[in-house]
Amino acid sequence: MAYIGKDPAQFKRALNEKDTFTGDGSTVAFDLTSDASSANEIQVFVDNIRQEPGASDAYTLGEDGSGNLRRITFTAAPDSGAEIYVLNPKTIDSNLIVPSDNSVTSAKIVDGTIVNADINACAAISDTKLGTISTACKVATTAISQPGSSSVYLAGDGSWGAIDTSQQDTNAFNISLLGFKMAVNEGLTVFNLVDGVVDEFNDESGTDEAEGSNDLYCGTSDYYINSTVADGTPVAALSAGFSSTTITEPDTSVAATNPSYGSGTLGTFTVPSGVSSLTLYTWGGGGGMGNNPSDTVYAGGGGGFATGNLAVTGCQSLKVLIAEGGGASNSGTFPSPLTSSPGTIGNAASWGGGGGLVGPGTADGCSGFAAGGGASAIFAPTVSYSVASCGVPAPNAPGIYMVAAGGGGAGWGQNNGSIGGGAGGGLTGDAGATTNEQTAKNGAHPASGGGGDQEQGGQGGTLGQAGDPGTFMAGGGAGETNGGAGGGGYYGGGGAAGSGPASDDRYGGGGSSYYGHPQITCGSTEEGSGDTGGGTTNPNYVACTNEGGAPRGTNGENGYVLISAAAICASATSTTIVSEPFTSTSVPTSARIVVFEENIDTPTLNTDVIASISRDGGTTFTNATLTDSGYVTGSSGQRILTGQATISGQPSGQSMRWKLALANNTVKIHGVSLQWA
Repeated sequence: MAYIGKDPAQFKRALNEKDTFTGDGSTVAFDLTSDASSANEIQVFVDNIRQEPGASDAYTLGEDGSGNLRRITFTAAPDSGAEIYVLNPKTIDSNLIVPSDNSVTSAKIVDGTIVNADINACAAISDTKLGTISTACKVATTAISQPGSSSVYLAGDGSWGAIDTSQQDTNAFNISLLGFKMAVNEGLTVFNLVDGVVDEFNDESGTDEAEGSNDLYCGTSDYYINSTVADGTPVAALSAGFSSTTITEPDTSVAATNPSYGSGTLGTFTVPSGVSSLTLYTWGGGGGMGNNPSDTVYAGGGGGFATGNLAVTGCQSLKVLIAEGGGASNSGTFPSPLTSSPGTIGNAASWGGGGGLVGPGTADGCSGFAAGGGASAIFAPTVSYSVASCGVPAPNAPGIYMVAAGGGGAGWGQNNGSIGGGAGGGLTGDAGATTNEQTAKNGAHPASGGGGDQEQGGQGGTLGQAGDPGTFMAGGGAGETNGGAGGGGYYGGGGAAGSGPASDDRYGGGGSSYYGHPQITCGSTEEGSGDTGGGTTNPNYVACTNEGGAPRGTNGENGYVLISAAAICASATSTTIVSEPFTSTSVPTSARIVVFEENIDTPTLNTDVIASISRDGGTTFTNATLTDSGYVTGSSGQRILTGQATISGQPSGQSMRWKLALANNTVKIHGVSLQWA
């Protein structure tokens, strides 16, 4: 059988819903609780009489104020008190029937059946649902408002507008300055920024020393300078003298100490900034003269002398040893006998003991002083002054710059000769009881020791208790109580023999001087002669130093050291400072440089100070025109120079470098900041 209208399987009728109203004699429109299918599907009763639908009959069905099909409108208002009721079957499409589990699927929604009124304006949609919406399928991009210009951008408040570029240069400068200050405060050498770098010159790691020229760096104040002098000011002539306890130049020197015989500490000299060469003058100590009334004793040997020029750098430190004269016996009695072992203490009242190198608080034959005169010397701070260094071969002591030898001590004498202790050298010291420079003991006086030379110590005397040979940086001890000790030196003199046949003079040999260090030029020595020291005719000689002890019972005189430098005139140099390469993340087309500069003279920007920038690793540079942006702080000191350069015309590259060319007027460069884009 055919059906008129919808298929019954697709159309279902719900239970009737009853709406009740009461007439007032004037109201014609009444709204149902639920939507109705049509006017013919509902039943309307007034005082229990069913009404005919239709505009020309009793009523019509239409939309209420919300657009729903719920409003009944009578053609005439029901009487006041009339009872009105409506039976509404709520006929609906079967596809719209909500299942018992309240779930609604897309299969149950008919196309075109949902209108805006059916959707809550604030309906919550899960982010997981939105994440699956594709722009191509779900969003009409033509509906999105566009700025209409490539120079217009979306601002933070959602509005469109052009970017403000008026502060770009100021911001770039502030970033550079901030980076520089952070580098300084953190003590960094190179401070990396995004698309930039700051070098505060805490050391020279950020600059290419092979590419630079005349770029004098001052490590104490962290700057480069185009001058012959590190601080840009002339250096006055200096003359720093050292005795065993005093100095003449406190600005550069710290005095040694000599609290008691055979003990003390070293002095210190610091090279002034700008000084590259020093002239050294060193005088060794004289040997002591014994005092035995029963014999004839000649004087102790005079100390040696050495001089030369030493190549140095500013702020370098030197250690200074000032010789102590050899002691002498003051009576005919002696303390307990000395042994023949090297390094035995030489009591100040004896004729034994080796004259050698003084170290802090020590007084033994290796590093203390006794009857032999001590050595004066100048060392690098790396040299060991301990007793343990006794006997170390010379090649293991590269920090010994210069040594002036000590004279040998004069012990027992039988008037068999006319010379007492051997004088200090010279490159070779004199043997005891002679003026001959020799390492062997004196053949005519075998009880006396030989002199030291550049490779070995003097031979110890024989005839009785043999004396000790000299060693590296130490004189040999006497065999026993009546022998004279060897003088100290680069290699010390041999000690005289002690008790035995009383038929010979027992005098120590002199030590050797030294100037063989490779940084010494124009070096020379002068040996002593008898009890007269070497170098006494030098214009810088100080009276009452380095002579041998005389008369009987007299200590030898102490040595002396003088360090001098000529005045240096500071002058500007043509200087180039080039940075190491820094890699950019992309090929830049422009760059900005900030230079932290301090005037010494009065430079002209872009003539005396020229800045340039490269993006191809330094093959091609483009100049940046520098302008003065004021001082970092106050009205003097470091000022800020800024400049920009277009580098798009250079060969393409990402290896960034800056270069400064300085000339004519002296300036200090404290740091450089480079940015690129």
